[in-house]
Amino acid sequence: MLKRSHGFTLIELMIVVAIIGILASLAISAYQTYTVRAQISEGINFAGSAKVHIVDAYTNNGVAPADRVAAGMSALPTDSNGAYVSQMNITNGRVDVTFGGPNAHPAIVGQTLSLTPYVSGNVVGWRCGNAGPLPGVLLQGGDPHVAPTMDVRYLPSSCR
Repeated sequence: MLKRSHGFTLIELMIVVAIIGILASLAISAYQTYTVRAQISEGINFAGSAKVHIVDAYTNNGVAPADRVAAGMSALPTDSNGAYVSQMNITNGRVDVTFGGPNAHPAIVGQTLSLTPYVSGNVVGWRCGNAGPLPGVLLQGGDPHVAPTMDVRYLPSSCR
């Protein structure tokens, strides 16, 4: 009588290991993109403090602040930094966030994302990254929007 063995052959095990390797490589790539996108979102939230200063200056004076000092902030852009942001500057109402803090992903170090204010009636809206212009007009004295320098796939959906 023939003896029948039970278990997996070496080929079957190698195929399973190869499939797991392919799936793991896809998961790592997707996770890195997610991590960078989360860092950029945190940088946008970090710029929220500057947005408050700009809206206050516009409400009080009717003109967008020319720089950080006019917005009521310190003069040095590097004074506003964080884990993923190396500096934040204001140019005629536009907020320019430069990434590169101590924990920033290498793909975004030195990259810039701009937030441009638009006013419609009494409401100030913010254009981010590659998003289209908002209804309304630039804040009085505002600078035109600047496209981001980072890869589009890293931008949050509101900035694409």
